[in-house]
Amino acid sequence: MNLMARVRLRDPCIPPSLTGWLLIDVQGLPRYWATVWTALHGAALRQSTLSSHLSVIESFYGSVKLQLNEDCLDRLIANLCFDKLERCLEGFFVSLCNRNAQNGADNSGDWRTAIAFVRNCVERLACSSTTTPMDEVHLRLLRLERLYSTLNLRRKRRPEIARALPAAVIEDLYELIQPDSTRNPFRTEALRWRNFALVLLMLHQGLRRSETLVLAADAVKESSSIQSQGVRCWLDVVENPYEHSDSRADAPSIKNANSVRQIPVSDSIVSVIETYTANYRGRPQHSFLFSSQEGKPLSKRSINAIFSVLSEHLSKDAMQELCERRKLKSLTPHALRHTCAVIRLTHLIDAGVEMDLALQKLRVFFGWARPSLMPHHYARAYFEDRLATVWHDSFDLHVVALRKLSDRGM
Repeated sequence: MNLMARVRLRDPCIPPSLTGWLLIDVQGLPRYWATVWTALHGAALRQSTLSSHLSVIESFYGSVKLQLNEDCLDRLIANLCFDKLERCLEGFFVSLCNRNAQNGADNSGDWRTAIAFVRNCVERLACSSTTTPMDEVHLRLLRLERLYSTLNLRRKRRPEIARALPAAVIEDLYELIQPDSTRNPFRTEALRWRNFALVLLMLHQGLRRSETLVLAADAVKESSSIQSQGVRCWLDVVENPYEHSDSRADAPSIKNANSVRQIPVSDSIVSVIETYTANYRGRPQHSFLFSSQEGKPLSKRSINAIFSVLSEHLSKDAMQELCERRKLKSLTPHALRHTCAVIRLTHLIDAGVEMDLALQKLRVFFGWARPSLMPHHYARAYFEDRLATVWHDSFDLHVVALRKLSDRGM
């Protein structure tokens, strides 16, 4: 923070009622809304307390400037630019999370100060606004408070870092795992398509390692949809109904009753699975979706080996991102599941779904028990990275190319 950003007026020429702490910009001019807030809400505070609050508010001004490359928080508030204010608050929250992860400090007070500052200023401005109805303002403020109500910046013995994979790692993994990639480390076309389908089920459908291994070959179901007037596809995540015993040494299984579920699956994923089953799965003597090269049900150990190979072939930059930002030395099936959870929560919130309902939807999709706190862990991770662009654009480009390949091979 600029050392001159927070000054204390104590000149004898200044009336006593105007003395005290003041925030100024780089030109030495008072920050408008910080000054208004100080006059209306700071009068009842001790000077030391007011100084602490203004220090946080100045940090928020700085965060906005860093994010938007412009010192414009006063203008965003004056124009009631809720979308940009929300994004800037998200960015400020992430910076507090990072600081919390580094030093373990409790930054929850800083967060409450920033939220209160925005709320107080917006409410006062909205009272005199002739263009923005108060009802709309209250709804947006309510959404903000609900959005952040489940987030916690308190110090923990082991601070949890958001576990979604960085965008650079996702991009590199997409390039690496597509069957026609020159970087694909797997020797045969059958292995490439099998592993491609396997990774997509974990990354896009959020399946656990064991869940992918118990899927039946016909786990993808379809039915007519009245709403879309087309075919709706879903994935049946259950114990394989055709197998009454499992010869694998460490036999996989569905985790618990809550893990039995039916989840929607996109046409793109269906296309990949159908290409694999029709052309590369072969005719093994079992009904599981994924087979080894010997025609036996794929094992947990084999999946670990697949991820070990993928990790070894990540680009240098992607591996550096993985190590520095997630403290991971390799890709894991659960890291893909975590990433899926963060992205799906992002889609829900961006679509206007309230946080409570979004977390309920997440609980059903990922098969978490009602007492499980897992959905709340991802509320923080929601602010970590905006991976949606990578999720849609990169994957869709790969799928288009793969469809062309599969069409030529059929």
